[in-house]
Amino acid sequence: MSSLPSRAAVTLWLAGLLIAALVLALRGEMATDLGRFMPDPGAEAGLPLDVDGGPGARQLLLAIEGGDAARRAAASDRLAEALRGDPAVAGIHNGRGAFDPEALEAILDLRYLLSPAVTPERFSRDHLDTAFAERRADLSSAVPAMPRELIPRDPTGELLELGERLRDPFGDATRGQHGVWTDPAGERALLVVRIAPEAAGLEEQTELLQRVDREFTALAADDLNLLQAGPPAIAVESRERIRAEVTAFSLAASLALAVLLLVVFRHPHPVWLAAIPLGSGILAGAAVVTLVFGHLHGIALAFGITVLGVALDYPLHLFAHAGRRAAARVAGELWPALVLGAGSTALVYALMAATSFPGMAQLGLFVLTGILVAAAVTRWVLPALLPRGARERGLPEPRLPLPSLRPRGQRAGLGLLLVAVIAALAVLLSRDPFPWNDQLTALNPVPEEAIALDRELRDALGLPDVRHLVLIRGESADAVLQAAHALDEPLEALRDAGAITGFDHPARILPDIVTQRERQAALPERDTLAEHVERAVRDHGFQAEAFTPFLDDVERSREMDPVTPDSLPDGPLRQALEPLLLAPGEHSAAGHEQAWIGQVLLRGLSDAGAVSQRLDARAPAGGAEIGLVDLRATTEAMVADFRTAALTRLALAALAVTALLWLLTRDPGRSLRIVTAVAAGLLLTTASLLLLGIELTLFHLIALMLVIGLGLDYAVFLGRPGAMEPDEARRTRRSVTLCALSTGLVFALLALSSLPVLRALGLTVALGVVFSYVAALLLARPVNPSPTPEAPGPGPGLLRSRKNPTP
Repeated sequence: MSSLPSRAAVTLWLAGLLIAALVLALRGEMATDLGRFMPDPGAEAGLPLDVDGGPGARQLLLAIEGGDAARRAAASDRLAEALRGDPAVAGIHNGRGAFDPEALEAILDLRYLLSPAVTPERFSRDHLDTAFAERRADLSSAVPAMPRELIPRDPTGELLELGERLRDPFGDATRGQHGVWTDPAGERALLVVRIAPEAAGLEEQTELLQRVDREFTALAADDLNLLQAGPPAIAVESRERIRAEVTAFSLAASLALAVLLLVVFRHPHPVWLAAIPLGSGILAGAAVVTLVFGHLHGIALAFGITVLGVALDYPLHLFAHAGRRAAARVAGELWPALVLGAGSTALVYALMAATSFPGMAQLGLFVLTGILVAAAVTRWVLPALLPRGARERGLPEPRLPLPSLRPRGQRAGLGLLLVAVIAALAVLLSRDPFPWNDQLTALNPVPEEAIALDRELRDALGLPDVRHLVLIRGESADAVLQAAHALDEPLEALRDAGAITGFDHPARILPDIVTQRERQAALPERDTLAEHVERAVRDHGFQAEAFTPFLDDVERSREMDPVTPDSLPDGPLRQALEPLLLAPGEHSAAGHEQAWIGQVLLRGLSDAGAVSQRLDARAPAGGAEIGLVDLRATTEAMVADFRTAALTRLALAALAVTALLWLLTRDPGRSLRIVTAVAAGLLLTTASLLLLGIELTLFHLIALMLVIGLGLDYAVFLGRPGAMEPDEARRTRRSVTLCALSTGLVFALLALSSLPVLRALGLTVALGVVFSYVAALLLARPVNPSPTPEAPGPGPGLLRSRKNPTP
């Protein structure tokens, strides 16, 4: 295959890129939810974690400050009115009792089955007398509780009860003197915006937040200020901060790398050609993962690109060795070492790809594919892309100072390295338990002020706890609704005991069928109701004939079929129900794909243990299973499981790589030097992080994976048999030094980032580059004192270098 014509190689390469691009264009799907990257411990128990799609994930919290209370209240009303017509807004609440009658028109016919106030007493003479008195007051009020046009149909105010149910889960704040929600100090007007499910994507949320800003600017006075909080605001701010810093550091790193390559090679082509193997590997890896899994997870892509950074070394080795020599010939000479380094790295990720963890399998397959493609492109494509002069006569000799390492200095350095490794082992063994930090909040790029604002507004509004919720699993929607309804009594007891301040569940929106039948039974016959109405209207100046629609609705409701999730019409109640009741196919409960899942939201939770005990002590109704889920603990368990699996795979990979090195080189001494150099770099990097007081996170682990690849690359090339000859040794050390310098420069810049993710990656890899380079240099075999006219024979190894290999 080494004689593959360059034109054919380029043609195959371009065809491969085109196919990969078509795969991504036609079948590409980018997943972002955490549950599709890591196995969900809750899902394995039949209780799925839905971090991104839960009810709290679509709540935008707004606070208006400045001015006086009257102006804040007026601005709150105007902003709420302006946003009610936005298609991305499922509902907006600011504490006003009024509701949009058009929004509730769709459920008007269902109100007697859905209203929790429907009892036999509701239609008694005394209660009807009170209801008609309230409706008379509405007719004379400037701000009636019941819209006047609905009074003939709903004199008992069932729509008011349903409207209260819609408002209740989204706020229990202080109502100020002007009728809108405020914080306890009365210095802010508060609103809660429920984002529609179809607008739950990050792009849609970004556009909505921008529209909210524009509407507020157009409606409010100059002395008023709008604050935004909640998961949508935090997600948008996180992305903007990440995008800004990644863009800035990418530009800085690219510029620094370009300047370095221009200074070293004094030729423009290495600058842009160096990116081709890495870019080809990324494109190929993304396409292969998409074909195998049907989608590519954004986390796997980001981690994979980071780990694939080792592929940037491959073209640098080629360019550094191609000084005044034909590039194709040099590529052939380097191919055995490239196969050894890339093959060893690929083996590590092949073992990771063969796992049940979806995210780890994607990451392993992505890197495995990318590494092999990048190596092949470096071998056969890059030489053909160089201009004819550079291709035939080579590039200018690179200018790069080299470390002087004499045998005595190398022996002394090995002694120091041994002492450092022993000290590093002592540091690692002294950490019990090992300082892993599995909290994703430790890597949150959002400023603490934004987190504090979110917490402050959430407490002021009395919103549900975003960490804990009760999950119900049943064979049918009605089984879940029955179980949720049965929780009313224990949850009310917990509220009375102070363990929670409130709760919400799907049965408060849509009652189970038994409850609906009980409400139908509570509805009086038409003649009885007509008699009660006729007596009640006499004292309040109404005409009995005006309430014929009321009699018709009650009579029709007595014979109506129960309302189900499928028959509930589109509108505010359905939008409120959907995040609380998940149908089969809408959740990730492993082994329970046909189950229905209900979510019970808890407000003001102060005693999770008491809630758990109450749930355990009560027999589930309707055959459903009920459990309290700690979302933070579950998320941390997901991260810990991923980390444990990754470390296990890396341990297996270490044994496999050692065996592969021995098999391909048939040189135990060389294999041992390579493995020792990689292990030393890894140990010293990890110990240094611990000595700096850093708790290791998932992102440090990903960075250490890259350190392993870099260490393999440095040790393999410095240990090449031909690298013991003075001239080749000089070229090899120059290429490895250039690789280390370029990678270290890029990641040292990332270590300066204010974002925890970038800082973790940057610092870890920068330290790893230094330690891996020094270890590989010290463990390399000493250079022969003078050139040897004849290269060593091929020997028994499968990948021995030859003096004049065929390109």
